[in-house]
Amino acid sequence: MKKINFIFGVHNHQPVGNFDGVFQYLFEKSYNPFLNILNQHPKIKCTFHITGPLLEWIQKNHPSYFDILKQMVNRKQVELFSGGMYEPILPIISDQDKLGQIQMMGNYIKNQFHYQPRGMWLAERVWETHLTKVIAEANVEYIAIDDAHFKSTGFSESQLLGYYQMEEQGKTIKVFPISERMRYLVPFQDVNKIFEYLGSIATDQGDQCIVLMDDGEKFGGWPHTYDWVYTQKWLENFFASLEKNQDWVLMTTFSEFVDTHKPMGLVYLPNGSYTEMNEWALRTADAVEYNALRNNLRQNNELEKYGRFFQGGFWRNFLIKYSESNHLHKKMLWVSNKIAEAQQKISKRTISEKKSKILRDAQRALFRGQCNCPYWHGIFGGLYLNHLRFAVYRELIQAEKLIDSIVSSKKKYINFINTDFDKDGNSEIIIESDAYHVILNPSKGGTISEIDYLPNPINLTDVLTRREEVYHKKLFNASQGNSINEIASIHDLIQPKEPGLEKKLFYDSYNRVSLLEHFLPVDSSIWEAHSGKLNSLFSVANVPFKFKNSRISVDKQSCLKLNSAPISIFPDVRFTKQLVFFPGNFKLEIDYEIENFSKDNLNFLVMSEWNLTLLAGTSSDRTYYVKERKLQEPQLNSIGEELNVQEMGFLDSWLNIQIGFQSLEKMIFWRYPIETISQSESGFEKVYQGSCILLGWKVQLKSQEVMRRHLNVFIKEKRD
Repeated sequence: MKKINFIFGVHNHQPVGNFDGVFQYLFEKSYNPFLNILNQHPKIKCTFHITGPLLEWIQKNHPSYFDILKQMVNRKQVELFSGGMYEPILPIISDQDKLGQIQMMGNYIKNQFHYQPRGMWLAERVWETHLTKVIAEANVEYIAIDDAHFKSTGFSESQLLGYYQMEEQGKTIKVFPISERMRYLVPFQDVNKIFEYLGSIATDQGDQCIVLMDDGEKFGGWPHTYDWVYTQKWLENFFASLEKNQDWVLMTTFSEFVDTHKPMGLVYLPNGSYTEMNEWALRTADAVEYNALRNNLRQNNELEKYGRFFQGGFWRNFLIKYSESNHLHKKMLWVSNKIAEAQQKISKRTISEKKSKILRDAQRALFRGQCNCPYWHGIFGGLYLNHLRFAVYRELIQAEKLIDSIVSSKKKYINFINTDFDKDGNSEIIIESDAYHVILNPSKGGTISEIDYLPNPINLTDVLTRREEVYHKKLFNASQGNSINEIASIHDLIQPKEPGLEKKLFYDSYNRVSLLEHFLPVDSSIWEAHSGKLNSLFSVANVPFKFKNSRISVDKQSCLKLNSAPISIFPDVRFTKQLVFFPGNFKLEIDYEIENFSKDNLNFLVMSEWNLTLLAGTSSDRTYYVKERKLQEPQLNSIGEELNVQEMGFLDSWLNIQIGFQSLEKMIFWRYPIETISQSESGFEKVYQGSCILLGWKVQLKSQEVMRRHLNVFIKEKRD
C-alpha cells in the first residue's frame, strides 16, 4: 500500500495592541473550538505555534485552554513551536534582539508547559540567509517555510516531500517546505479533494512527508469560515477521514519525523516569504505588471510550470514602499541601540534591583514594539490599522522613556542629536526632553516627522499618507460569491464594508508630516486640500533647510533655538523660520519671516500644515476646540473652516492631554480628516488615520516689505 507522512500544524497569532474583543472573538470562533475538536481525536497529531501576545492573553483570560493543551503535549499529540516571543520579523531586528526574543519564548513555553521546543516559526515566513546561524545559536533544530523558496531555486514538487539541511558559517539547521497547494486546499475545498491529492503523492516506500502549517484563524476566524468549518463540520470530517485512512496517511510531527528520517540533502534558500507577501511588497505600479503577468500565465494554464520564476518583491521593500513603515522600523532600531548601550555600560558595574527591573521592563517593551503587523501591509498587514501602530509606538516610547530614566540624572532637560535617523543619507535633528521627543527633518522642508508625548506615551504625528493601492481598482467592480460546497479563500474575497467607498479614494502628493508650510492662491479652499488637489504655489515639503542651533535662556530656562537660513519661495522672495524648544512640557515657538525683494506686490496665503492623531475621529472625548467659540462640528473627522482664530487645538479626555496653537495675529483655521481605504481580512474599510489642520494668514506684501508671524504650539495635561 502506498503511504505518505503528513505533518499538520497551525500558527495562531494576534498582534500587540489588537482589541480585546478581537482576541475574544477569535478565541470563541477559532482557537477554542479547534482545540476542543482536536482533543476529541487523540490520533490526530498537530503542531501548535501560538505567539507571545496571544499566549499571554489566553493565560490571563482562559487558563483552562492551557490545561487542555498541556494534556495533549504530555500525550505527545501536540508539538509546540517556539519563535520570537512577540512575533518580530527576525531579519530586521538586531542579532541580540533575535536571540533575546527566541530565548524569551522558549523559556515561556518551558515554564508553562514543561516542554522544550525544538522547532520554531518564522513570523510571516520571512526568510533571509543570515538567519541560519542565529537560529542555530538559539539552539533551534528546525523551521518550516514555504515551498516557494525551494521552487525558486529549481526544486520540483516531488523533491519537496521531506526536509533539508541549511548551513551558514558552519552552523546548520533543518528546514521543512510548507506545501502551498495544501494551504489552498485546507480548509477551503471538499475533504475528498484533499485526500485525492495526498493519494497522488503517496509512495510504496512511505518515507516521504508533506507539511501543512498555516494560520489557525482560517479555521473559523476568517470571514464565512466558521459555518463551513464547524457548523457544516468540515474539521470533524477532515479529522475523521484522517483516522479512517490512518493506514496510509501517517500523522506525525516535526520532531518525530526528524528522529526517524534523514535529511534529503543540503539546500541554500534565497531571501523571501510566501507568494502573497512577495506580491504585497511590490510597489503599486510594479504589482500591477506582476499581476498581469501571472494572470496571463494562469489563463494559458502555464502558471504551475513557470510561476516559480515570478518571485515578486522582497519584504524589506515595505520600508521603501511606506515611509511610515521605515520610520517605525528606525525608531525601533534607535530604541534597541539605546538599550544595548545601556546594558553594556551597566554590565561594568553593580546596579540596584530597581534599575535592573527597569532595564528588564524596557527590553520587554522593546520586544513588544517589534511585533511585525504594523510594519507592513497586505490582506493581513496592520500598517493601515492606526490602533496597531499606536500600540507598538507606545511600547517603543515607553521603552525609551524607561531607559532614559536610568541613563539621565537630570529631572528637567533638553538636548539635541544630529544624526541620520531614517538612514536615507540626510541628517535629522532629534530633540529630547524630559517630557517629549521630536524628530525634525531639515532636508525635507524643516518638517517634523515625530512628536512623542512621554507622560502618556503616544506618537502624536503617526498619520498615514493616502496612497494608491492595487486593490483599489476592485472597488469599482466589487463582487463576491461562494459555491455551495466550497468556501472562498480570503485572498479572493471582495467585500466593501460600506457603499460608496470608491468615491472616497484620495491620494497625497507628499508625506503626512507636520510643520509643513504651503504658499497658496488666495482663492484656495479646504475642499481642494481634503481631496488632495491643492494647487500650491510653493511647498517646503522637499526643500532642504539649513539650521543653526544655539542655546538661549528664557525665563531662566535653557532652551534650544534653531534658525533656518533663508530659502527662495519665488524669485526675490525669501522665507525663514525660527524654532525655539523648551524643556518640560512640549512648547514650541515658531517665528516666520517673509521678505519681498521683488518690484511686485504679493498676495497669497501662507498655511502651516500639522497632521496629528488622537486615534478616534468620532469619539466625544476627543474633539477640536476654538477659544471663545463653540464649534458646530467639533469631532476630529469633521471638515471645516474657521476665520479670525487666535487659539485652537485638540482636547483628549482619554489620554488627558491638550494640544494647542496660539497666535497674536488672527489666523485662518482649516481642518479635515485623513482617511484611507484599505483591504483587510474582513473586506474593504475606511480607516481614520488622523486629522490635518492648516493654520495661516493672508499675505499682502508690497515691494521691499517684510511680514512676520508668530505661532506657539503647546502640549500639556488637559484640565477641565
